[in-house]
Amino acid sequence: MKQKLIVISLLLVTLLVLTSCSLLTGSVVSDDVCSSLKDSARDNCYSESQQCSKIKNTQFRDSCVAELAKQKDDVKVCDLIVTSKTMGFCQQQIAVQQDNFELCKKIADESWQDICYYNIATARNNVDECSYIADFDYNLNCVKKVAMTTNNAELCDRLSKQNKAECLFKIATETLDANLCAQFTGDKLNAASCYLKIAKLSDNKLLCNKISIKDIKDTCTAYFNEKALALSS
Repeated sequence: MKQKLIVISLLLVTLLVLTSCSLLTGSVVSDDVCSSLKDSARDNCYSESQQCSKIKNTQFRDSCVAELAKQKDDVKVCDLIVTSKTMGFCQQQIAVQQDNFELCKKIADESWQDICYYNIATARNNVDECSYIADFDYNLNCVKKVAMTTNNAELCDRLSKQNKAECLFKIATETLDANLCAQFTGDKLNAASCYLKIAKLSDNKLLCNKISIKDIKDTCTAYFNEKALALSS
């Protein structure tokens, strides 16, 4: 009788363990459920349970592997991906996750390589790393973002006229450095707007005198006159 009880107890424990594993991982249950489904529904089921190798659709399987690689934080898993674009995406996300700039250099897909360089360079605020970006516009966007994040006005000089204006204006008003407004050479509107905003933010009425556009200068003067009136009443 004792032996029977021991056997029954062991069977119950084994059953509980297997049930717990199924609930926690979903591997046992999901496999049975997934196999009964069809086409994209089956692939989606396998994807959710991270059984990537059982997915029939190539793109879907590659996406599953990319997510698995991210969770494992292992770039070698990306090698299981078939499509080059998805492999580049996979490698890029691991490089960014690990803050591994050298890993970006190993990405074959140029678009994802540029994105990799951009994401790490801007996260580090390292303008020198922006130079690795092959795409011209993306390269300049990298420089602009680093310049505006670090308030480094000198970097604005590397940009196109429009981007330089945006860069200078943001840094000038962020740091309340009215001297930067004078760098809008040949651009009276941006210079006037720059002086006006800094005058208000720094409560410096004298900056109104530097504004060369009459309407904006009058707006600046009126602002301080109204403020003085409100304080005196």
